[in-house]
Order: sequence, then structure tokens, then C-alpha cells
Amino acid sequence: MAKIVNKEEKRKEIALKCKDLFLQKGMKVTVSELAKAADIGKGTTYEYFKNKEDIIFEILNILTEEFNKELFSKLKNENNTYEKLLVFFEFFYKNYEELKKIYKEFMAITLTSKNEEMRSFATKVKRFYYQILENILKEGVEKKELKKKAVKYTNALYNMAEGFFIESELTFLFEDKEKEFKKELELFYKLLKKDKK
Repeated sequence: MAKIVNKEEKRKEIALKCKDLFLQKGMKVTVSELAKAADIGKGTTYEYFKNKEDIIFEILNILTEEFNKELFSKLKNENNTYEKLLVFFEFFYKNYEELKKIYKEFMAITLTSKNEEMRSFATKVKRFYYQILENILKEGVEKKELKKKAVKYTNALYNMAEGFFIESELTFLFEDKEKEFKKELELFYKLLKKDKK
């Protein structure tokens, strides 16, 4: 009797076996090398993935799921809106090296190839995190920590953080990323903070 394989679980298993090699070689890695790392034939790789970019999706999904569990757990432990914002934006200035490396590869592919599937994936991811950030700001307004208009700045705040991340990866302008990011966030927060009467 043939063994029934859960395709989703097998995809994850293959992607996890490929993760270290991909982190090591980036987009220079070949499908043959990835198949070898996963202990499967090259043909079997194509039964589960369309191409190596598809493997990046899966690795990014796995790492993002792990990150999200940690993020939601930390957010639950914070009551203050400013502290929640710091927790939310940790990715942009703390050392989540594996996730950052895959994210950079993903960004490079998306920026250079105009891959519609990757752009759709990036849009979905941004909407997901945008919603979390918007909820943090709404909660801050409800708690009377932030001005009512604070929610309107969700996109600007998100883009500031992402721009900071890109700038810190491209240049040597920020020696202490955490300190610099907190300074930027503090300035932004002062604009959104409700005035004490």
C-alpha cells in the first residue's frame, strides 16, 4: 500500500532542509543543490515547488510564522502603546539574522524581476503587519494615550520603519541601529501622543 504524503508538510520539510544552504549561498544556489540538501531528487523538488523562488516563499513563511508567535506573545505582555510599538518594530533593528537574510533575498528578487506572485505575496504580508500596527494605534487612541488622528499615520509610521531598515542595510549611517531607531520612533510618537491637560 502506497504511503499517503501530506503535501503541505512535505513542502515545509523540504524548505527547512534547504534553509541553511540558501542562507549560505543566496540566489546563486541551484535547484540541484537544494534537492541534494533536502535528500530528494531534482524532479521531486518540482513536484512540490515551481522554482527556487517558490522555495524562498516557503522558507520565508516558516520563519515569519515563528517570528509572529514571538511577536504576539511579546505584544500581549505590553500595556503601554509606545512599548507595543517598540516590540512591533523590533524586526527592523534587532538581530533576526535568518529572517532578515531571507527577507533581503526576497526583496532583491521582487525589485529586479517584477515577479507578480512575489509582489502579491509582499502585498499580503504588508497588509497583515499594517493591520497589526493599525490596531496598536487604535488601542492607543482608545486608551487616550494617542491623539484621534494617530491611526491616519499608520502607513507613514510603517514606511518610516521599513525605510530605516533599508537605509541601515545599505549604508553606514547608523552605528547603533537600536538607539537610532528608538530616537526616530520617539520623535514620531511625540507627534501622535495625546497632550496632557
